[in-house]
Amino acid sequence: MESMGFFDKFKNKKEKDFIDDIVAKLGCDCWVMEERNAEDVMRRYQQALIEGKKEGYTPLIIIPSERMLEIVDPEAREFSTDDRETILSKSKDVDATKLLRTLLDDVMTADEDEEEDDIAGEFSFEEPISHFLSIEEVINKKVIVAKIPTVKPWEAAAWVPMGGFNECPMPEEQAAVFQYWYEQYGAFPALVTEDVWEFFVENPPRTKQQSEVLAWEQFGFCPDIVWQGVESVGSLAGTLMNSSIWYFWWD
Repeated sequence: MESMGFFDKFKNKKEKDFIDDIVAKLGCDCWVMEERNAEDVMRRYQQALIEGKKEGYTPLIIIPSERMLEIVDPEAREFSTDDRETILSKSKDVDATKLLRTLLDDVMTADEDEEEDDIAGEFSFEEPISHFLSIEEVINKKVIVAKIPTVKPWEAAAWVPMGGFNECPMPEEQAAVFQYWYEQYGAFPALVTEDVWEFFVENPPRTKQQSEVLAWEQFGFCPDIVWQGVESVGSLAGTLMNSSIWYFWWD
């Protein structure tokens, strides 16, 4: 068996150090998961979700990185210095539906050359995806599963305050929107990276009309999923109907 090279050892040590330090900064119970395929990840996440409802925690998959360590370390944050309690307190003053309308208006006026009909597009139903997209990039690598000590899933935005850059909403805005979507769709913030949120959704929209309303909200919240992704709100709506997975990414 070929021995591990120096740089491989260094890389693995750095990965482990990020995990240990992230867990220490989070300050809640965590466990480390390494699976061979996305199906196993989803199975273990859903088991943790069931357990969490009984034991009073919200499971959150965290993809470790140097940037993630900075995000969960209050002393190293570049965009938000508020503590969890302050973020959650601020979120109570945010009207989520009004915020989403404002964000959508901002997106639509940002590019005056783009016709509304062009960005609306046609509704096109897509077969729902069944696993977190970010997991595909870390199969056979270690990820953190944090037991966020709350039965209010939207509070995950205060535990991992990764917002405030580019067009990514501030953590308190995320928390307010997450609460709104949890109440409307049973949407749990389930996976986070330095620039991605993914949700597990227990009550997704079941009709074309519901899906289109949600798609416009999500477009305002995260324009890149349309601009650099599915290319139209109608196409986004088609991915949301009956889907248990939502994906948001800010470039």
